[in-house]
Amino acid sequence: MDVPDPREYRALGYTIDGTPFFIRALRQWDRALLQDLFRRASQQSRYSRFFESKEHLTDAELDYYTRLDFVHHVALVAEADPDEDAIVAVGRYIEIIPPTDPRCAEVAFLTRDDFHGKGVATQLLKHLIRIARDNGIRQFEAEMLASNTKMLEVFEHSGYELKRSRDPGSVRVRFLIDDERIPF
Repeated sequence: MDVPDPREYRALGYTIDGTPFFIRALRQWDRALLQDLFRRASQQSRYSRFFESKEHLTDAELDYYTRLDFVHHVALVAEADPDEDAIVAVGRYIEIIPPTDPRCAEVAFLTRDDFHGKGVATQLLKHLIRIARDNGIRQFEAEMLASNTKMLEVFEHSGYELKRSRDPGSVRVRFLIDDERIPF
């Protein structure tokens, strides 16, 4: 299924209990919302995502995370309440440069703690895969702390065959995303 323009991407997702949420493309003017998501995430969640203790995102990081080309660098956000000006999760992929064969992108997520375990990252992953396929990306990889079992479960339950490698304290997964038999 071709995505008309990923910059305008919009979809409806559902948590595990059936509660709807809105998925949309991250926009450059979402800087404050992204910073708010970061600040509202626990120190442990921030450490799990960035592998370091951080109190805030710098201006340079916000520039990098919000100035997207929607081919090599794509980000989607989840909004739980359309009346609340807040995002509850962000998922992104960044293509590995120089390109590999097959083309590969690193995928990462940050989810607000009160939305952990509700299936939001799983839904974001599915939509990122759809966009990545249309952009010629055929493989995703992710590195996570070995203690981040919830994120590992997202990948394990994706339906894709994972190749794993371990480093001290972290796990890296790699999986081909070009199998269109995997249902969305």
